[in-house]
Amino acid sequence: MKEGEDYEDVFAPVLHATLGRIIISLAAANDLELHSCDLLQAFIQADKLDEGVNGRIFIRPLQGATKEDRDYTVYKVCRPQYGIPSSALALHLTLSKWFKEQGFTTAGFKDSVWVHEAGGQYPHRLVVSAHIYDTLMECKSLGTLQAFKQQFLTRFAKPRR
Repeated sequence: MKEGEDYEDVFAPVLHATLGRIIISLAAANDLELHSCDLLQAFIQADKLDEGVNGRIFIRPLQGATKEDRDYTVYKVCRPQYGIPSSALALHLTLSKWFKEQGFTTAGFKDSVWVHEAGGQYPHRLVVSAHIYDTLMECKSLGTLQAFKQQFLTRFAKPRR
């Protein structure tokens, strides 16, 4: 990667703290249910990026490996990992794809806030925001929010193989 050239390959839109406070304030003012949810092992949940600048990552064996392994072995990273610059982008793209498949649209100018209008699978409007792997979810109905959260965590609660 080169400074100034690879910004689009690693940048992931994130929820600004002000927008997070606005979502919390709107939930309080409108008597909405508000839950937060942290994705455990979040980057492992992400789909691998396509081949390209950040699609192929290789690492050397860790300390403790034999000299021969250190000199002649390289591992290809098969899933996004902490410490790899494009992992946040991979997670964001995975979340965006999943939300779109569930009928959500992005809200306004922030690609890290998704809205599902009332109807269909969810009888009440849902708003979900993400700051990398920390999410806020709000809805008028606790039952609708719990049903959504269960579906969300079914997809993102444990590492995929």
